[in-house]
Amino acid sequence: MATDSRPLVRYGLMSPEGEDMSSNFSDGQLAQLAASLEAADWTPNDVTLLGQAGRDRLIGIRDLLRRGVDIVAAIIEGRTELWLHDSQRVGWVGGRTILAHLTDTGLLVSCADLAELEAIRAKGIVFFRQHFAGNLIFGWRGVQGDSVPYLLEFDDEVVLNWRWLGYNFWLADNPALRRK
Repeated sequence: MATDSRPLVRYGLMSPEGEDMSSNFSDGQLAQLAASLEAADWTPNDVTLLGQAGRDRLIGIRDLLRRGVDIVAAIIEGRTELWLHDSQRVGWVGGRTILAHLTDTGLLVSCADLAELEAIRAKGIVFFRQHFAGNLIFGWRGVQGDSVPYLLEFDDEVVLNWRWLGYNFWLADNPALRRK
């Protein structure tokens, strides 16, 4: 771990200007965080970016950590749901409309992402059929560019695929997977 020549204050640091930047975090908590970040190949620049993140972004990160990252456990424990846009319940809706609604209502943060879809896929076809039979499962937080990832059953396998956001026919069997 890199050392810093600036003087430490109990439970905090002194700013370069000599201001007390004390916090409620213990030395042990800060050391544990530093060790974990270094083990995950975080750079000092990454930590600076984290420190500069806005309050809402930091709350979102905290909430992700608090709810756990194991989507499989969340599914088994009933802490997820298959979410549909109101228009999907009675017909169809466009992908851009769904994404805008999820973003505008703050629901996007609770949707599955690409890594979570991969974790579900790794559980295999039996797990997928048990929890999602007959559905394509979309991970709206995993949108990349102009496409959204989804899982489907094909030839007794769980397959990851991508759908263009301009596609206008998201139906009732095309739900978003989201945490409750």
